[in-house]
This record gives sequence, structure tokens and C-alpha cells, in this order.
Amino acid sequence: MAGRLKFPEGFLWGTASAAHQVEGDNRNSDWWQLELEPGRIRDGDTSLVACDHYRRFREDFGLIRELNNNAHRLSIEWARIEPRPGEFDAEQIEHYREVLTALRQLGIAPMLTLHHFTSPLWFARRGGWASVEAPAAFERYVRRVADELGELVDLWCTINEPNIYAAQGWFNGEFPPAHHGDLPGYYRVLKHMRLAHERAYRVLHARTPERPVGLSFHKFLMLPASRRDSDVGAAMVAQMFIDRWPAGLRTEPIVAGLADYVGIAHYWAQVCTFNPRRPQDAFIRRENVPGAIPTDMGWTSDPAWLRPVLNELRDLGKPVYVTENGISTGDDGVRQEYLTAALRSVHGAIEDGVDVRGYFHWTLLDNFEWAHGYAQKFGLVAVDRSTLERTVKKSGRVYAEIAGSNSVPAA
Repeated sequence: MAGRLKFPEGFLWGTASAAHQVEGDNRNSDWWQLELEPGRIRDGDTSLVACDHYRRFREDFGLIRELNNNAHRLSIEWARIEPRPGEFDAEQIEHYREVLTALRQLGIAPMLTLHHFTSPLWFARRGGWASVEAPAAFERYVRRVADELGELVDLWCTINEPNIYAAQGWFNGEFPPAHHGDLPGYYRVLKHMRLAHERAYRVLHARTPERPVGLSFHKFLMLPASRRDSDVGAAMVAQMFIDRWPAGLRTEPIVAGLADYVGIAHYWAQVCTFNPRRPQDAFIRRENVPGAIPTDMGWTSDPAWLRPVLNELRDLGKPVYVTENGISTGDDGVRQEYLTAALRSVHGAIEDGVDVRGYFHWTLLDNFEWAHGYAQKFGLVAVDRSTLERTVKKSGRVYAEIAGSNSVPAA
């Protein structure tokens, strides 16, 4: 195709979303409780309404079809499905059956995420992911979901970004339970999430053997500030901290864990400098990348980084899905440029030999962006906060053209 870069046949084009960020009225979760605490969420926002996707999912899936997408990554709410330990809500299970069926009727393949940052209140009150009971509790929930909904799922994603979840909840204090600097807790949570993922993997394979199972790993790229050995070493240490989880008496890369595919989310990078005056930060100073334009989230982002991030996965020899990628900006022209350049990076990685089989843009709708409330705009579709009216942005039209032609402009 002249002037365009063609993607492999059968490539999955989609968007990604998280139930709590779009559904609304998810009051039985630990995140809802955090939102009620003054000062936790920017501008006092809450997810009470969110995008009202719980009721408007058919309308939103129509927009996905309008964008020529053939796949969608979504999550379901554990807090709705198992409101009390061991008690499952048949009406909520039926709701998610309707959701998945609606996608399939439109020819859209669901990638279903089973935990996307939110947990039931009863689970949180028992210690959440820091509890030794967490893997067994998660397995019980996964078993029920697999039995009830498994035939409607094309790909399973067990846990979303365990490294970010643990860091934000037990180290940075932005997610529940809002701990600060709890390094033992951080590693304990990662250990239990690894065990839970492995148990879920085996359950899902036993019940839906033809459906690939993986998780979504967040690659926050750490770059050395200079070629000095000290800065190179600082970047390596910072990268290992965010990239690995406990595996017995050692740690291993999260992407090398038990999985049929590798799911990779990538947005940002920082540069790392060795600083002997910062023992509280492991002697590492982290800053935005010089010359890169900060997004509205305050982090620097560059679509060119996606290619080397994907190339790191080549030797694993597994299919790869970009489970999240996008940019927070109120300037949709910037989003259009970022999106097309990021997809050129994906195509470049495919040419380099990485078996990339799909791309899920974050996200479909401007939504509730956790502690940042509604101030951050990642969506291809704008949502009027007063009326909830949806309006496809020009970037959405650009993505529709790319997905419809299975190709991206070469320049």
C-alpha cells in the first residue's frame, strides 16, 4: 500500500478501559471509600456517575464499531460480582454476560481483565493484596467468572499492572490503602499478585483451554541521564525495582511470568541520575526526559520509545499485545500526532521480529482518571460532564481510518 505501513492480517485494533473509571456507582469497592476522603481526588471528583457506562454500554460499543475496532479490552468489577466473601450476585453476572454478548454481536473480540486496580470492600478490610489469603480469594472469584462467562471471552487478562498497583498503594500513597514508603508491603503485594495470577492462569486454562491467558505489565521506562557508569547503574536499579516481582527467594521480570502472551502498557519515561545525597530514594534522582514534552499528567512521553520497549520482549518468543498506550492532553492535535507515530513504532517493532498481534489505545472515553479525577483527557471520545453526551474527536476518526485500512501512514 503506497505511502502506508501495512499490519499483519488479523491484527487486533481496539481501545482499553477499566470498569470503575467508566461504569459509575461502584460503591462496594475500596476505591469508592478512598474517594470519600477529603483531599484524595482532584477537585473533589468521584466516580459516582463516571461515564454511566454501566447503563450506556451498548451506545459506547456502537462507538467502538464506528471506530472500525475489532477488539476491546475491558474489566469487570469483582466488588459487584462477589459483594460478600463466597456470595455471588447472579444479577451482576448476568449484566456482564449482556455486556460481553453485546460486544460479540458487533464482531468485537473481548479481552477481559479480572482485576483493574479495584477490590471489594470485604477483601480490602481483610488486608487486601497484602494478606496471605488474597491469592485463594482471587482464585475463587476467577473460577466463578470462568464458569459463568468464559465462553464469551477471547483473551483473558488476569491482573492489570501489578507493579503500578503495588507502588501506588503501598509506596506512593495514591491508591488504596494509601500507604507511603512501605517497601515490605510493596513486595508482599507483588508476591501475592504473582501467586494469584498463577492460580488464575491454571483455573482459566482448565475451564477455557482455547482462550489465551496473560496479564498487563506497565513499562515505565528508566533512562540514564548520562553515559557515566553511576547514572547507567542508577537507571538499571530503578528499572529493576519497577519491572520485577518476588519469585521464591529471588525476583524475576514480570513479563517472564506464566502466560500465553505478553501484555505491555507504556506511556512514559524518566531519566535517572546517581545522587549520593538522596539515600531516601536509593541514591537516585528521577526527572522528566530533557527535550521531551510533558503530558498533562506531568510525565514526559515520546511515541518513539514504544519500539525499543517492544523489542525488549522479542526473545521471550510469545505473542505480544499493547494492552495500553496513549497520551493525556487537552490538545487533540497532539493526540493525533502521538497516535500515528506510536503505531509507526509498533509497526517498526513488528519489522524487527516482535510478534505484536494487537494494539489497545487508552482509552475510548474521557473518564475518571483515579486521583486525578476528570481533569485528564486520554479518550478518543469526549464526554460532556453535564449531559454525558459522547462526541468522537478527530483523533478517533484518525484511529478509525487506521483500523479500517489495517495500516498507518508511513510519514
